[in-house]
Amino acid sequence: MEPERESSLVEILDRLLDRGAVLNADLIISVAGIPLIGLNLRAALASMETMLEYGVMQDWDKSSRELYARQEIKLRLHPDEEIVFKTFGYLWQDEGVINRWVPGIWNITSRRIILWLRSPGQVLFEAPLEDLRVLRVPSFTAEKLELELSFSGGSARISLTDRDEFEEALGRAAGITVAGARIEANKTGQMADQARGSIRQSFALDRSIR
Repeated sequence: MEPERESSLVEILDRLLDRGAVLNADLIISVAGIPLIGLNLRAALASMETMLEYGVMQDWDKSSRELYARQEIKLRLHPDEEIVFKTFGYLWQDEGVINRWVPGIWNITSRRIILWLRSPGQVLFEAPLEDLRVLRVPSFTAEKLELELSFSGGSARISLTDRDEFEEALGRAAGITVAGARIEANKTGQMADQARGSIRQSFALDRSIR
């Protein structure tokens, strides 16, 4: 009997990046009927964004943010331009099949907002502060808070942990007021705790079945 639907590689990749997968495997190597080596494997496979949403690899995320923050920023600025504020954060990139958060250092200058990637020294995003509109949008975790940027050339969705300081810097640099209701950090934290609780329950159920 042929399957009703065949999942393409693109669909499988999209599901893994979006939702993730948990792998459970028990392997026993025997020689002449005598078990010699046993292997119990439990692994989670997902995109880094999904991992962080469920509280996995947060130590790596924190160390990465601290590393980027310590690195020297070497941007080409205009003669009358200066950096007002900088912090580690992300830019949401939608490339059709693969959607992801791209890490970098957000810089607010006296004229622009810039996402800088020190290696290989690339400007991933920039927009003038003039006519820039900023809106708070709901986010899944308390650690990564999101903003929607609208400007004359388009729009962008960004994420950063130092959102309050980022908004204050925008106000100092260009008098920009962020729109949208404030999102309680403990509410987003409860959402993350509920998600992590669901994963733990799934693991417990799997053990009880086995």
